[in-house]
Amino acid sequence: MTNTVTIANICTISTIGFTTTYDPIVTNLTTPQTATASVTTTCTVGASPVITLDQGAHANTGSTAAVPLRRLSNGTAFLNYGLFQDSGHVTTWGGTPATAPTAVTATGLATPITIYASIPAAQSQPAATYTDSVIATVTF
Repeated sequence: MTNTVTIANICTISTIGFTTTYDPIVTNLTTPQTATASVTTTCTVGASPVITLDQGAHANTGSTAAVPLRRLSNGTAFLNYGLFQDSGHVTTWGGTPATAPTAVTATGLATPITIYASIPAAQSQPAATYTDSVIATVTF
């Protein structure tokens, strides 16, 4: 009798976006507003998942997958913002494998990764709620 079991190489992904306030008159006149979001993958042991983030639903003119120029929108006005791999907001998290963080070590358990957001200072726009939708993709 021969018994065979094959374990498939599988990953699941989930995200939690950021929520923050922005004060262009006092607090954020000269200081960017920062926040964090997260993406969590659960992958088969031995997989090498790479997580990319697309340009968002309101990308600015000139935006590319490798150099995303993301914007939040209230429907008529926009706030520029960036998503980064590091807490210093230096390395942009893009939509290509070359602009994504190094592959995550797959352990078979949920592995959360922090996404660092920054909304540049001195963006004066009308009071409203601004949103954007960014697609996170895991390849392995």
